[in-house]
Amino acid sequence: LAPILNGVRILEVSPPGGEEARRAQRIIARQAGHLSRLVNDLLDATRVSHGKLQLHPERLDLREVVERAAEDHRDLFTARGVRFDVSAASSAAWVDGDRTRLSQVVGNLLQNAAKFTPRGGSVRLSLELAEGHVEVHVRDSGIGIAREMLPHLFEPFRQADDALARSAGGLGLGLALVKGLVDAHGGSVDVKSGGRGTGTEVVVRLLLAEAPSAARELAPGAPPRPRRVLVIDDNDDGADSLRAVLALEGHTVEVEHDGPRGIEKCRGFRPDVVLCDIGLPGMSGYAVAQALRSDPALRGTFLIALTGYALPEDQRRARDAGFDVHLSKPPSIEQLRSAIARAP
Repeated sequence: LAPILNGVRILEVSPPGGEEARRAQRIIARQAGHLSRLVNDLLDATRVSHGKLQLHPERLDLREVVERAAEDHRDLFTARGVRFDVSAASSAAWVDGDRTRLSQVVGNLLQNAAKFTPRGGSVRLSLELAEGHVEVHVRDSGIGIAREMLPHLFEPFRQADDALARSAGGLGLGLALVKGLVDAHGGSVDVKSGGRGTGTEVVVRLLLAEAPSAARELAPGAPPRPRRVLVIDDNDDGADSLRAVLALEGHTVEVEHDGPRGIEKCRGFRPDVVLCDIGLPGMSGYAVAQALRSDPALRGTFLIALTGYALPEDQRRARDAGFDVHLSKPPSIEQLRSAIARAP
């Protein structure tokens, strides 16, 4: 939070569009992303520990997941001055898994490797096929792990008592989350290190599945055309900033801050899409959705729940109330585009 607040102060006093302002924007974006990951890690750790983690399995090629995660994180290694090598199996590695969660597994391992490998070091990501299973290896030349710490690595909030580890930040949840996610897929995780200064290798093993009879490729979706969008959210900053983001995307956007006025606005504005919070004054977002679905003139409106209530039962309640899509706060611009593009 400190660099975010510092960045806001810089924007307040710096000339718009100047180098200091652009640097402050980069800092805010980078640190907001870091803060979002920390909060998501805390939420996921809670879901894992309470058995409320929901998977959406499909038959997928793990090689594609690994290669995409590698590309997503390549700039991180470049910025840290760490050599990054990738080696994937020559043939498909079909598994039954949740694409998003498996990407999260590989991403967490790569972030850890980058965090604990000093400038000039190296990280290697590889995918290997073995009898009946597939292995993802992440090997780094970093600070390594003391032998006495190895049995405790998968415990939440446990970090090596090392100056570099503490200065690198984080909550000590990365490997605990990796294990919880991999366990949910019926796989296993192993960590190897010869001690301090010897680097670390993490190996994730998943069962192989049969190749699908006909692998189909999905054509990339067209960017969403401009829509009439109503945002219903009692958080003024959240609603106003979302209105600005959607307006920059070419949409016509209106905002209301409670349920009853949101419904009234729908009758006059006739939006194509409604982005509605769940916790609202006056009436809940669930009640708003039910009211819109019961109105013959509005029941065809495309409803998106945009909320911090993101557990599986919350998503189920949103569907039952009439929402077409459930997005967890804060959504990425890609998630918003994808959801709005689904509106008829």
